[in-house]
Amino acid sequence: MDKSKQILDAEEQKIEQLADDINPKDKEPESLAEAITAPLADDALGGHATQADIKENAKK
Repeated sequence: MDKSKQILDAEEQKIEQLADDINPKDKEPESLAEAITAPLADDALGGHATQADIKENAKK
């Protein structure tokens, strides 16, 4: 039984590590670049061009 408990403990540690990788408990940035980069809004990069957009810009 002692060996099975050790295996279970090792598996639990692996699961905890994987969970921390997915959703870290600490919110500290890993680098300076990550610390100074602002998250973008969903529409920050713009949308897709439509045929109407193309025709409108062609008139200009």
